[in-house]
Amino acid sequence: MSDIAGIAAASTQISQQRVQEQAQIAVMKQSRDMAQQGAMQLLESVTETSVATTGANPTDNIGSLVDVKA
Repeated sequence: MSDIAGIAAASTQISQQRVQEQAQIAVMKQSRDMAQQGAMQLLESVTETSVATTGANPTDNIGSLVDVKA
C-alpha cells in the first residue's frame, strides 16, 4: 500500500511541476512580447522624430546651420 501512495505522491508532484513550468513559460512569453512592443514603440518614435526634425530628405539641411561668427 505504501508503494501506491508513493507513486501517487510522485505523480502529483510531477504534475504540479509541469503546471508551474507552464506558468513560468507563459510569464516569460508575455514579458518578451511586452519588451518587443516597447522596442518597436521606441524605434517608431525615433523614426518619427528624425523625420519631423529633418524633413523628408535628411540631406536638405546639411550645411545650412553653420555658425560663421568668430
